[in-house]
Amino acid sequence: MRVVAWRTWTVIGVVAALLLGGAYAVWSARDRASENDAGWLTSLDGVQGQWVSHVGFASNGTKPWTTPVRLTIKDDELRLYAACNHLSAKVTIEDHRLSAVDGIVMTEIGCPEEPAAVDAWLAALIDDHASVQLKGSTDGPMLAFDTDAGWIGFIR
Repeated sequence: MRVVAWRTWTVIGVVAALLLGGAYAVWSARDRASENDAGWLTSLDGVQGQWVSHVGFASNGTKPWTTPVRLTIKDDELRLYAACNHLSAKVTIEDHRLSAVDGIVMTEIGCPEEPAAVDAWLAALIDDHASVQLKGSTDGPMLAFDTDAGWIGFIR
């Protein structure tokens, strides 16, 4: 009887150790995954220069622009231009997300409704703390901004 009880407790102990060990391994890997995901940006150092929109969609699934969006990154400043107003913001990246230091600056040209909507959508990308990632694409590196407003990918 003692041998059976000892074996039962041994099996329970081994199973518990395996379950706890497996749970720890999954938790540990998941915790590190956000730090080690390829492409997540922690600064703008490697993406300085000119970019042009390639693909993207608003949160409702529509493509909110008809002309290319130009993005210029110089030091810690983003400059965006689609068809009417110029937008700029000094930004930092924290936890892979953009944060406008002093808000977004936009020229105030009286634009038709459609270009004005594109400008508002672009401002929302920055204002909503877009996640920033450098991805691969068939056209080369793609700089992607992703928020609740939608996402947009830029290529060189």
